[in-house]
Amino acid sequence: MAKIKIITGSNRPGRFNPQPVAWVKSIAETVSGIEVEVLDLAEINLPFLDETLPPMMGQYTQVHTKAWSAKIGEADGFIFVTPEYNHAYPAVLKNAIDYLFTEWNYKPVAFVSYGAVVGGALAVEQLRSLASVLNMFALKEQVVIPNYWGGLNEDGEYQFTAEQGKVATEMLIKLAFWSEEMKVSRAKLS
Repeated sequence: MAKIKIITGSNRPGRFNPQPVAWVKSIAETVSGIEVEVLDLAEINLPFLDETLPPMMGQYTQVHTKAWSAKIGEADGFIFVTPEYNHAYPAVLKNAIDYLFTEWNYKPVAFVSYGAVVGGALAVEQLRSLASVLNMFALKEQVVIPNYWGGLNEDGEYQFTAEQGKVATEMLIKLAFWSEEMKVSRAKLS
């Protein structure tokens, strides 16, 4: 069973992020071979990187870093759910990623993004670049939610489309596959 961590990319008050997180989690729970856990960066509340040594060394001194390392280290794959702020992903997500290094290595990552016209696609392009530096495998498939506020009903709930559901399911099936395949590779590389 592959362990997939869904990481929230926003800690902003009143954030939209919990809606796509809950939606993708509900779809992931129907995909065979994976178990899913949400890691909410607002709840985890990491301070700005406060380790004196580079994460590549793996010599953590802070309790919160050790706990974050354990959560990310046990994962076999990830889904980053991110908004786009000023054509980039939020600082809270960058900070959470930068805390660690080897814990991310040789694991697949998929993306769900939202924002204005391009639906967070520019933020994801930057995350893809970062993923390559961390020796991660970024899936091509991604869910993009443009102008999300236009899809909210009168109760403020987003109405996900059938097409978004189809893309998410395909993305999750491939994430499950690559998570299992890369477990074998990680064991050889360790």
